[in-house]
Amino acid sequence: MIKAFIFDLDGVITDTAEYHFLAWKKLADNQNWNFDRHMNEALRGISRIDSINVILRHNDLLEKFSEDEKWQLANFKNDLYVESLKNITSDDYLPGAKEVLEYLKNRLQNCAW
Repeated sequence: MIKAFIFDLDGVITDTAEYHFLAWKKLADNQNWNFDRHMNEALRGISRIDSINVILRHNDLLEKFSEDEKWQLANFKNDLYVESLKNITSDDYLPGAKEVLEYLKNRLQNCAW
């Protein structure tokens, strides 16, 4: 019997790319680093720590931070990102996502699979 479905949020239910960009941008601005949308594209599909390394390398700062400091920065960015997710509403669903979720919810409530 199926009791639940698990979905990845980003790119399946909604597009959170803008939220990631804004979190990276806020971190960079707080540190007075150069960061823009073009640079953000270089971060797609790589880990947070790899992203920090890309940003630091771009700003000629890679050797100025310890691994621990890099992880602190990466985690701070993630905290900013997670906090921003509180702003997501059903209006942010990708096309068809809301309908699929409603369909599955109804099936789970009304059927014994």
